[in-house]
Amino acid sequence: MRVAVLCRRLDGKPRNGFERYAHNLVAGLKGAGVDPLLPNQEAGLPIMPSGSLISPPYYDILHPLIKILRGQLKAEVYHAVTDSQAIIFPWLKGRKIVTMHHVDKTPADSLPEAVFRAFYGLGTRIALRQADKIICISSQTEREVREAYGVSADRIVTIPQALAPAFRPIPDVVKEGIVGYIGALKKRKNVEFLIRSYAIYVRKEGVPPLKLVICGEGTDRPFLENLCRELGISDKVEFRGEVREEDLVAMYNSFSLFVLPSHQEGFGFPIIEAQACGVPVLTLQGALIPEEVATTTVRCKDEQDMADQMAMMMSSPELREKVIAEGLRHASAFSVEELGTRTKTTYGSVYGD
Repeated sequence: MRVAVLCRRLDGKPRNGFERYAHNLVAGLKGAGVDPLLPNQEAGLPIMPSGSLISPPYYDILHPLIKILRGQLKAEVYHAVTDSQAIIFPWLKGRKIVTMHHVDKTPADSLPEAVFRAFYGLGTRIALRQADKIICISSQTEREVREAYGVSADRIVTIPQALAPAFRPIPDVVKEGIVGYIGALKKRKNVEFLIRSYAIYVRKEGVPPLKLVICGEGTDRPFLENLCRELGISDKVEFRGEVREEDLVAMYNSFSLFVLPSHQEGFGFPIIEAQACGVPVLTLQGALIPEEVATTTVRCKDEQDMADQMAMMMSSPELREKVIAEGLRHASAFSVEELGTRTKTTYGSVYGD
């Protein structure tokens, strides 16, 4: 059974959940005895530039399509790691599988994002129409796909994302009293909630000093920086931009607390990354984050409650150690080996092995 994994180049460092999924998937497949074809890797494409509007059509469609038309891409099973890669499914002869990460219900907050959403939506419709099997990364994503697109349950299998072994506590990293966020700066991520909660925390009396570090880029950054100025906390908040992959584990380890304030996550990768590094995680109560991912986080009902929970975590070593231990146990369940083995089984189910 020859398998082709449709994804971007894997020799660059993954910069988001989609790319990290592809890296872990290929590693897991190789561990399970499957050595997949990687069309974009073999074509020698340059690593995708960040923020390029033309990159999705070029990297996800053009090169694989040229190889197909030339008869150079032949496999029995094709696996698109996101629905945007599945846009070439109509030209493929073989069994087709797509991984769905989430159904984004939030409006686009910029013209470039609206353009990408239109392209992405086309890929979604093609993927769900043509796929022999749909892999959802969480029970929540499965539910959203079934409700939004009317996909029958027998076409879906849920296989959670995996965590690379590199995410672990580093004993010699000094904690300097930092509450951190790592992710995109866009409306859906709700970083404004974190900033307002932090502003309440710093005005509390008798709490340990805590600095807010925000890592990531996005269209919301100017608004968020201005909000910090309005709240009078600019001197206590640091915007560090994108974190390089090789620095990610050390960055998590430097945090005393990690907050993922998103309204919605298809999976919520930063939760288990932070927990695997021994960092307590706070989330928003009622957020659409898969229960199997968010179950051991500290859930906060509003900004005041998040500020109170921060204070409790920073002031109670016993509570802090309890939450850390629960998080470490929880994160250990998301393995690359499990991802590879279960995905290989899914390939066999559509191929007939």
